[in-house]
Parts: sequence; structure tokens; C-alpha cells
Amino acid sequence: MTESGFLSDLAPRRWTPPAQSGLRGAVLFVGRGDFALEVAAARADAAPAAAALRGCWKARQGGRAAPVLLVVLHSGGAVMCGPVGESPPIHTQRDAGRVERLCREALAQPDRHAALRFLGDALPSLETALPGLDNRGLLAMHELRAGLPRRADWARAARKARGALGKSGGALLEALGYRIEPLDNFTALLRGGERRAALAVMLRETESPEAGSERFNSLSPVSYALQKADDENLAWVAMTQGSRVRLYAAAAGAGVGRRGRTETWVECYPALLSGRDLPCLWLLFSAEALAPGGSLGETLRNSGRFAGNLAERLRERIYDRVVPALAYGLAGASALDRPSPAALARVYEMALTVLFRLLFIAYAEDRDLLPWADNDLYRRRSLKQKARDLAERVAAKTPLAEGDSHWRETVLLWRAVAVGNPEWGVPAYDGGLFSSDPEVSPAGAALAEVTLPNETFEAALRNLLTIETPEGVPGPVDFRALGVREFGTIYEGLLESELAVAQTGLVYKKHGAATVYVPAPADQPADVAPGAVYLHNRSGARKSSGSYYTRPFAVEHLLDGALEPALADHLARLDAMDDTD
Repeated sequence: MTESGFLSDLAPRRWTPPAQSGLRGAVLFVGRGDFALEVAAARADAAPAAAALRGCWKARQGGRAAPVLLVVLHSGGAVMCGPVGESPPIHTQRDAGRVERLCREALAQPDRHAALRFLGDALPSLETALPGLDNRGLLAMHELRAGLPRRADWARAARKARGALGKSGGALLEALGYRIEPLDNFTALLRGGERRAALAVMLRETESPEAGSERFNSLSPVSYALQKADDENLAWVAMTQGSRVRLYAAAAGAGVGRRGRTETWVECYPALLSGRDLPCLWLLFSAEALAPGGSLGETLRNSGRFAGNLAERLRERIYDRVVPALAYGLAGASALDRPSPAALARVYEMALTVLFRLLFIAYAEDRDLLPWADNDLYRRRSLKQKARDLAERVAAKTPLAEGDSHWRETVLLWRAVAVGNPEWGVPAYDGGLFSSDPEVSPAGAALAEVTLPNETFEAALRNLLTIETPEGVPGPVDFRALGVREFGTIYEGLLESELAVAQTGLVYKKHGAATVYVPAPADQPADVAPGAVYLHNRSGARKSSGSYYTRPFAVEHLLDGALEPALADHLARLDAMDDTD
């Protein structure tokens, strides 16, 4: 194994894989601390099957406290299993060099806890379109994948970024073009030339950005840093930990995901970036990138435009394709040949329940609230994996599948979220959305009695989970690019709408500011076929725009003028009660 160059600069030990595994050249590398992480590496002619790989992992781990990452190198790249779990996740990589860099970083962590935190963050990144770059709602992934590489300074950024490889902490920030000036015991000012660019926090290896810390006055490092950035009137917070760097926007509401400041960031593991993606490090994290008119600001603006376009296109698809397809299929599954208005209302409620179950799971997976990233059993059944598979089918113009496989697989996901599935790592969320109890959710109870064929359900899934990029390439919808308010807009628009069955062919026609349905002329193809289910609002218009959804300025005014004073008054009363004890 060491002859292959894998971790050749470290001192290996020997270990013996199971005889039936077919692995050869087995070596072992041990990390730091008690019950340290072990990287057990070997070579094979081809990637082992999942069952054989997990069997080999369990033989090495042996129920001990020490986590084990099993790495098998083969002609097509490498496959990894571990580091923990009853059914440890498996990650496949074509780039064996990236796997080697990941293992070196993990072994360098101060103890097994830090190593597990590192791997918990880094391993899921390998499954993404941009391994080494973790974007949590700050930027649009499409802009990172397609927008940045079109920049004229892309090649120059690659040369600049190479100087930052292998560096960590303050040295990494300096390699990115910053001058560091201490502010207090915990933070520093980053300057780009004479310009005040960002606040810096350099975490110790054992610290977590989100966990409270005595070193930061019992606040989490990110909360402390954002408060300090506000005091210093700085727009960005740069946080380093070892060789990784993370960037937060200090402004509330920044980023396409429109989430809280501590939840919205972009992070880079330089060692995991491919040579092709290396310019992202300079174009997003350098002092040049943060300058007025720099590449980060431009990427943020372009991301906002893309996210707005994505939201509008997704709304159109939901109103015009997804809900009608679901309703049509559910009406057929419920044996409603000529449904009455009351029956259509029940079908509509069932269709909306399916829609919002799907949106809940898709959004939760993209926000890592469901374990698609670290549980292989869940990942194989996730909507994210289904979206990838469907995008490939759309790109290949594959016809809709026969049977009802998509419905049966999705029902398993719904049940896991409703009642939990320990094997998949899913806790019970409970709640009415996924309930099949008729007293809690009549629509859920009705859904438990039906099955949708792929000809309708796969069509709905394709239109909900996949979408074409501006370049015309089908891909999974990036739900992180959609804010919670966008789901509110969709919800309110659907509440303003109802289903109808076309008695004759219909076409869309502009009527003032609205688009309404009218009978199709004899010489014009119908937009809605006779007998098809279609969605319209109470006035008969094609769909609701969601224009009555509460605008952001009104929400902010309500929060500032009503909720925050009420909370402050309540906290003051609690303080007074403490004083009387």
C-alpha cells in the first residue's frame, strides 16, 4: 500500500482484513487522542459490494470505541465505509487523491471527537456537485457551478488560490490576501489593503461554531462574532478552523435562503477541492472577493436573481403541472369518474397534502434536517437521490416508468418521518401533515387507501423535484435557494385556488392583468384537454400569483413593533421575579 503513495508521509501499521474480502496491501493509520480515529486502507481490483465492505468494516471496528474509516483503493478510484454506525455510510469517489487529503485532515484532528466532527461535515460534501464547498443558503448552487467558471478572472483565481493550499488559521487568511489586526482576545480585523474587510474568528480544533463556549462568554463563536461585527460595522465574518474557512454575512436576511444569520454561510475545505474547482476559494473567500464590486458581491447578486427566477418557475410548475397531475391521478385512484364539487374539494385537499409532504422532505433534506448525508440506508431512499435519478431520466428523455414504484417508495419516506425509523436515522416528527389518522387528517387517511401509478406520480415528481438550468440542463431543484417565505407564497396561492374538470378544451387568454381559461377555438390546440383537471382561483383566473402573501417589510415591521417589545417586556418581568427570590 505505501508503494502506491497513499499517505506515504505517515507511519503505517499492519492490519489483517477478513480472508474472504479479497483485499490486499492492508495498512492502518491511527489518529490522535484516546480511542483515536483509525484509517484502515487496502487495495482491491474493483470496488467491493456494500455488504462485503460493511462486513470488513465491522471486522476491523470490532465494537470498540475507536471510530474506523475503511478506505479501499481500486482502479476506478476509492470507496470509503464508516466511521461509525450500525450500518455505516458508504462513499464512492473517483478522485483517490481527494480521499487521501481527507484522510490526512481527519488523522490530524486532536481527538476522535474532532475527527468525527470533521468527517461528519466533509464526507457529505463528497456527494455534492462541488466537493469541498458547503453552501448553506448564502448563494445559489447554480451560480457556483455555472456562473463562477464563466468569469474572465477564473484562470487567474486558480493561480492565486494555489498559494493558500496546505495553510490553516491565520496563515490561510494571509494567503487569501488579508492583513490581520487583533481586536480582542477572540476576534481580529481583516483588512484588504487599507479597507476594513471582515471580522475574523480562528477556532480551536475542539470548538464548534454553533455550540456555546466559555471562551466566548458562553455564547456560540458565531453569535459572538456576529455581535462583534455589528459593533464594528463590518459586513462579513470569516471563521477558520484548521484548514477550512467559513464566511457569514452580517446583514440580516442576506443570502438566497433567507434564514437566520447563524444558519446562512458558505464554507470551503481547500484540501477537498478538485483542481477544476480551486478558483472558488479565491473568488469567494479572498480579500479581493470581499472588496466593493468584488466577485463575492457579484455572485451574491446573481444568486438572488437566479433564486427569484427559480421560485417563480417552481410556482408556475406547481400550479400548472404538479397539483393538476396529482389531482387527476388521485381522482382516478378514488374512482371519481364525474366528480362533484365536494368530491373535487376532497381530492384537492389530498393533492395539497401530498405536495406539502414532498416539499417538507425535500427542504428538510437540503437543510440536513433529515439524514441523507450520513445514513446510507436513508440516502438510497431519499427524495434528493430520486431527484438526481429523475433529472438523468429527463435529460435522456426516458419515458415515464410503468407500475407504482415511486408512490410505494415515497410512502415509506412519509411513514419514516411520521413515526420514525431508527435504522434510517430518522426521528418521529409526528404532527398532522404526515398523519393517516382520520380524526387528525381526513386527507391523510384517504391517501393511505390509494396508490398512484408512475404515469401520474412520476410526472408530478419530475416537475416538482427537477428543473432546467438557464443552460437547458435538467438538474435537481436547489431547495436551499428558496426561503420559507416562498413556501408561504405557494401555500397562499393554493389556498386561493380550486380544482375544476374541463368540460371542453381550454386555452389561456389574457384578460387585463390576469390569465383566464376560455374554450379553445377549433383551429387552436387546447392548453387543457377535455376531461382534464385544472387549477384556477375563485375568479376563474389561470392561477393565483400569491400576491396577497404578506410582504417582507410588513413582517419586519410586525416583528420590530409588536413581537420584540412583547418579548422584552416578558423577559423584564422574568428578571424582576428572579430579583424577588
